[in-house]
Amino acid sequence: MENVENELDRRRIKITQWKWLSTDFSGYDGMPNRSVVANAVVKESRMSGRAKAFIAAFVAFVFLLPTLLTNLTGDNDLPLSMLRCFVMLLAALMALSGSTLYVILGAAVSGLFAFGSLRAFAEGASLEGMIGFFTLAAAFAVAWYSAPLFRRNKVSVSGNQYVYGDQPREWGRGSSDSTRSSIWVMGLLLNKLVKIPGIYVFHGLKSPGAKRIDVEHAVSHGNAVYLIDSWFDWPDNYSWHLNRKGKAITSKGDDGHRHTQIADAADRYRAALGPDVNVVPIMTIVAGTATIGPERWSPRGVGLFTAEELLGFIGDGAAESLPAWRDRPEVRKLLASTVVSYA
Repeated sequence: MENVENELDRRRIKITQWKWLSTDFSGYDGMPNRSVVANAVVKESRMSGRAKAFIAAFVAFVFLLPTLLTNLTGDNDLPLSMLRCFVMLLAALMALSGSTLYVILGAAVSGLFAFGSLRAFAEGASLEGMIGFFTLAAAFAVAWYSAPLFRRNKVSVSGNQYVYGDQPREWGRGSSDSTRSSIWVMGLLLNKLVKIPGIYVFHGLKSPGAKRIDVEHAVSHGNAVYLIDSWFDWPDNYSWHLNRKGKAITSKGDDGHRHTQIADAADRYRAALGPDVNVVPIMTIVAGTATIGPERWSPRGVGLFTAEELLGFIGDGAAESLPAWRDRPEVRKLLASTVVSYA
């Protein structure tokens, strides 16, 4: 809690001016009273037991097993045996990945190893053939156990869950030696919005068709979806204008990449959610001393907000729309399915 408050004070971000924060929503429309979350220091997630087991199995399979097999067969080329085991395990992981291209490649490489073992039997080297099949089977056993670690989690949507995805870490991307992560600060502030009935917050999303995480945070409320990229810079006035390449950049000289990324992500979500859902991409300056204007909205509809403005824009707007608000669980389900998270 102290870390959070100190960082907000340092950035001159005030959290008492939002109307929704002092509004009592208890019992609204039959919904349970929600509390403001993330007002304490967030613990970093620990490595799962399955991940630890996979690391142990990887070391045993790639380093210990080849040593045992070379002693058994009398083969003196230990590095080659280690490389063979590594490639065999990698092929098994690819074959069980669920991605069509990886499955084909992994199955093809695994088939070559199986063919080599069959040929060893045909040539009378039954020991080498049995070792080959045993090693291949062990590779698939390790891959089958650890495959869930390399797949996107299937997120089940619950009416009692308001935040999806692990909270970004305090230090890391978006931070410096003297500044805590802007992604962490923005995530904690957005989590407070769940006090409002119908608000759901998502951290670390890979929009449909994207190759990696391209949305830091998202907030949904009925038909409205906000995609948020947090950015901390020195106190200044921020405004959109076009550079020579026609890309929207800020007055601080951003190269336009982040604008293009969040705008493209919004297009992907619009295509997936349909025309009746309003998707709003936003870049947030996580510094209370920053100002915005005169051009707040870029030609592609990306907004520029300070953190205080954004919390008021989303929170006060959601609170005012409650009389006509209707839940859209299918919107929440699609957003939750794209959560990859930072953990």
